[in-house]
Amino acid sequence: MKHSLSLVFVSIALIFATLISSRAESLQMGISVDTVPVSSSFDGAEIVIFGSIETKEQAALYRGEYDVVIRVEGDAEDVIIRKKDRIGGIWINNQSENYESVPSFYSILSARPLNLIANPIVLAPISLGINNLGKNVPVEGEKTLIMNPGEFSDALLRLRIEQDLFSEIPGTLKQLSPSLFRATLSIPANVPIGEHMVTAYLFRNGKILDTNESSFTIEKVGFERWIYDLAHEQGLLYGIMAVLLAIFTGWAANAMFRKN
Repeated sequence: MKHSLSLVFVSIALIFATLISSRAESLQMGISVDTVPVSSSFDGAEIVIFGSIETKEQAALYRGEYDVVIRVEGDAEDVIIRKKDRIGGIWINNQSENYESVPSFYSILSARPLNLIANPIVLAPISLGINNLGKNVPVEGEKTLIMNPGEFSDALLRLRIEQDLFSEIPGTLKQLSPSLFRATLSIPANVPIGEHMVTAYLFRNGKILDTNESSFTIEKVGFERWIYDLAHEQGLLYGIMAVLLAIFTGWAANAMFRKN
C-alpha cells in the first residue's frame, strides 16, 4: 500500500515538473512600494516596477523579440459626461452620457507603441491601451465599461488625459538587459485614493505568452486621513462639522470687518 502511494506521489510530481518545464516563457514582476502616503504636501510621486523575462529561447531573447507591457488601473467608478449648449443666450447642460466602471486611474508603460507590439484584435478584449478602453466584451451580470465611438467618449478620454489620470507614453519601460526590465510610473498629485492593480503582459510576435499581477495602495495619512475617514464613514457628523465650521468662519469674518 505504501509502495503504491509513493508511486502516485512520484507520478504527480513528475507531471507538475513536466508542466512547469513545458512553459517556454514566464514573467516575473515586483513593485518598489506597497503603499503611497498622501498628505497635504503631496505633489505626486514615482513608483518603480521591475521584473524579468524567463525563457528557454535565449536567442530570441537576445534578438529582442519579447515585449513587456504594464497596465496600472485604479478603482472603477461611474462617470457622467455632460455637453453644454447655448440656449436663449445661456450655456446650460443639455445632453449627457453615463459610463460605468471607468478606471479612476489608467496608465500604460511600455518600451514601444502598442500598435507595434500587437494587433488591436488582441489588445481590445483585455482593454490594453487608452484607445481600447470600453471595447472588451461585456460580461453578463457585471458592470462593464462600454465606450461607443462619439463625442462623449472622446470627451471622457480627453478630460482624463488632461487631468493626468490617463496616460500611455512609449519609452516608460526600459530594458536593463535582454531579460531584465524597469518601468517608472509617474503618479500625479490628484491621484485617486484606493488600491491600484498592476498587470504585466509578456508578448512575442503579437501574442500574449504570460501575465503577472500585483498591486499598491494610495492612502491618505495624518489629518487628511482623519478627515477622509470621517467623510466616508461618519457622513452625518462630517456634515454637521462642516456646517459649524462655515458658521464660525462667517461669524469671524463678520467680526473682523465690523471691527475695522
